[in-house]
Amino acid sequence: MEKTNHHFVFIEAPVDIVGPQIIAWGEASWWPEGSQMRFNKTTSGELGIGTEYEMRIKAPFVSPLSCRVTKLDPAREIERTFLTGMFKGREIVSAEERYNGTKVKYTMYYQVQGILNAILWPILFRRLHDANIELIMAALKRYCEQKANPPEGT
Repeated sequence: MEKTNHHFVFIEAPVDIVGPQIIAWGEASWWPEGSQMRFNKTTSGELGIGTEYEMRIKAPFVSPLSCRVTKLDPAREIERTFLTGMFKGREIVSAEERYNGTKVKYTMYYQVQGILNAILWPILFRRLHDANIELIMAALKRYCEQKANPPEGT
């Protein structure tokens, strides 16, 4: 049975600043140093549908995951589908314009693969995953809000 993992953050910056940053998810300069996730692009060329990544997660017993971009709106949304690793499913990061900023949503639709992963996900990995996504969203928020409202004199 497919499960859902959902996070969101409100950013006081216009969608034209935020949108391109969510497309660069995993590769952007604002990506937090303390993130447990590292993305390595494994295909050449420009980012587009079909671009593949290896995701490495700094946690014991976690093998690298591979994923492919399966949906892309360069201004508002990226979807990656898991190809190998502990999950079957996909993750979507999207930006929605609001009156006074942008709402960014991270949603992962998944099934845990493997017996060890099924045991460790609810007792350890889920908590680590959630904390990591919150760290990433906070870094995105800081970056976009600073870009939208630079300090005076710069």
